Amino acid sequence: MSGRTRTTAMVGLLLALFVVPPGASAEIGLSQEREIGARFAREAGRRLPLVREPRVTTYLRQLGARLTTRLDNAQFVYRFYLLRDASLNAFAVPGGYIYVNTGLVVDADSTAEVASVLAHEVVHVDAHHVVRQQEKTQLLSYAMLAGLFLSAVHPALGATAASAGAAAQLKYQRQFEQEADHIGLDLMRRAGFDPEGSPAFLRKLLRAYGSAPSGLPPYFMSHPLTEDRVAQLEQRVADMQHPAADPGAELELAAVQAILRTITGGRNSALEHYQKQVEADADGAEATGGYLLGLVNLYGERPDLALPLLAAAVPAVPRARADYGRALARSGDASAARAEIEGHLRVFPQDVAAELDLARLLADAGEHAAAVPRLKRVLAQDADLDDAEYTLAECLGKVGDPYGQWWHLGRAYELRGDIPRAVNAYEHARDLASDDSPEHAQAVRALAALRGTFGDLW
Repeated sequence: MSGRTRTTAMVGLLLALFVVPPGASAEIGLSQEREIGARFAREAGRRLPLVREPRVTTYLRQLGARLTTRLDNAQFVYRFYLLRDASLNAFAVPGGYIYVNTGLVVDADSTAEVASVLAHEVVHVDAHHVVRQQEKTQLLSYAMLAGLFLSAVHPALGATAASAGAAAQLKYQRQFEQEADHIGLDLMRRAGFDPEGSPAFLRKLLRAYGSAPSGLPPYFMSHPLTEDRVAQLEQRVADMQHPAADPGAELELAAVQAILRTITGGRNSALEHYQKQVEADADGAEATGGYLLGLVNLYGERPDLALPLLAAAVPAVPRARADYGRALARSGDASAARAEIEGHLRVFPQDVAAELDLARLLADAGEHAAAVPRLKRVLAQDADLDDAEYTLAECLGKVGDPYGQWWHLGRAYELRGDIPRAVNAYEHARDLASDDSPEHAQAVRALAALRGTFGDLW
């Protein structure tokens, strides 16, 4: 099957998922927003090139959580995803699902710039802008929304006649953009981010693309970029208080960018980028520059080269100890890796990725009972970590919990987009539980959700 044929089939499937039955109302309520988002997320997990590396996905999700916990009466559980795509794009699907391209994170000059995009998208969801726009204009039907979101999140997959009509209506109305801009600024301020990140990010893009509107990044096809818009934000930000700079936060962004450059562009390209950076900034070469080069080697599958660089960075870089532990683990020194990651967690107990690494080390050492509570704690903080689900399934099988083993195995496969295996695992879980138990009902609901989205797959 050709790429174009696969794309057409995919968009057709997505549109079919959201068809309103004849005679039914096209009005969309909260439950329908949640269902649109959940169905899209299941399809995205199967079809889109999502980044699944916990070291970077947990970073984005923790940034997002800082913002969403400041919402007044939040109506959705918010989830944040990274797409392996170099273009500058971000988009929010109703129900709390927000997608950010790796290119946008890599090109950001500060944590506040990344936060500004997340805040803007969160406001679009919280204020129901897509739904309000659809109901006001009546130009987009409930059935067309999935194609619209697909085109926005990954334009290459939405480039078909089936989604062209929806994509034409992608631009948010001016009032909704202004609302997202200004409420987003307040959300950033309440979350402790510098609101200057919002106009700074837009100003940078306006300088880069303002003279060539046709070359604007995909993000600004749906979020129109104008001089007036940026100037209004700059004027408002001038009257706001700016928090003190946080070097640790900026270094963590730099670490995430180094990892993303490596896993999306390859080790050699990333090494060249950071070696030039080290040469241009001799003062930071030994600590920061060496740390970033160490990460490039670690995620470029050369832990042997990463070890000395990360070890040298540990005294000066607060979070380098966990990365050094990862390098030790990948080099085969599990005992030393465990000691380093445990030491890191005593200082940074909320580091979800490090907690997952420690749980894996425990599982690999046969300490399955000790790993289980750690894995459950990880998933309580980030429910979309497929590696955590898979490792938990293995551990529960070892400690004599067959229902938990198959349930969490189903979750792992569902998150990875392997729907036939997810269905098989959920069916095993269902059959292990008594018919009137909460566990049975849980498995039945999971199967019904998958069947509602992927009924053609089995």
